[in-house]
Amino acid sequence: MQVITFSSIKGGTGKTSHVIMAANCLGAAGYRVLVIDMDLNNAASFYYLNEQTQERVNEKNIAAAIGRADNRLEDYILLTDHRGVDIIPSSLYLVDMRGVSDRRLAQMLPTISEQYDFIFVDTQPTYDNLVLAAYNASDIIITPANLCTFDYNTASFLRDKIATETDKINNWYITINGYNARYAQAGTGIQKEYIDYFQRDFTLTPTQTWLPWTSTVRKITDQNMYLSDKKSGKDTAVNPKLYDAVCALAESISGTSFAPPEEF
Repeated sequence: MQVITFSSIKGGTGKTSHVIMAANCLGAAGYRVLVIDMDLNNAASFYYLNEQTQERVNEKNIAAAIGRADNRLEDYILLTDHRGVDIIPSSLYLVDMRGVSDRRLAQMLPTISEQYDFIFVDTQPTYDNLVLAAYNASDIIITPANLCTFDYNTASFLRDKIATETDKINNWYITINGYNARYAQAGTGIQKEYIDYFQRDFTLTPTQTWLPWTSTVRKITDQNMYLSDKKSGKDTAVNPKLYDAVCALAESISGTSFAPPEEF
């Protein structure tokens, strides 16, 4: 079981959309995936929950799960309509979890290690004990970043925190969100300038995993459409570049190659 945390102390970097698309891709490819939503914004939870599971969120959520050390995570899992993907939803009561040990999640995960191939953790855009709990439980930490000064500065701050307060710095990666492949060979320009800065100071995921800047992501996260590289139904958003990038990201996370699903 691999635990992958997507984290950024800045909002709007595409953290939750990365979680959703990578989790859906691996689930559709036949893997067993659990999404743990630890973001107060509840975006991943709203995406995955349906009318039946919405009614159970008050009792089945990550705040209730980590509230007691002797709880079992498997008792707080809800099924989703997406193949291979389950979820432990978020809760606004995470605000009451400020005293929870930053080792709590790591201590609880072994009980479900046989149930899932991958666990994706979506964290809130801040740095606190709950974010640390996700880091300490993770095999990989990925921070999406847009090509701008503020994202560079916040990534620098996060790098220093991860290096000094965890043992995960060698497992932390930046992935670029909003990459424009048309300018890949440009010798100058804003995109090249920022990529040079990021490559100089951070370990980046492979170029092919960088998501292009596209409104298709909104169709997936807000309209619950499937992603494909070719038209396969009225509920399918077709975007070959985004599809290829998400598949590449999922393969990079899994460490293995797999047959890309028709849609996810």
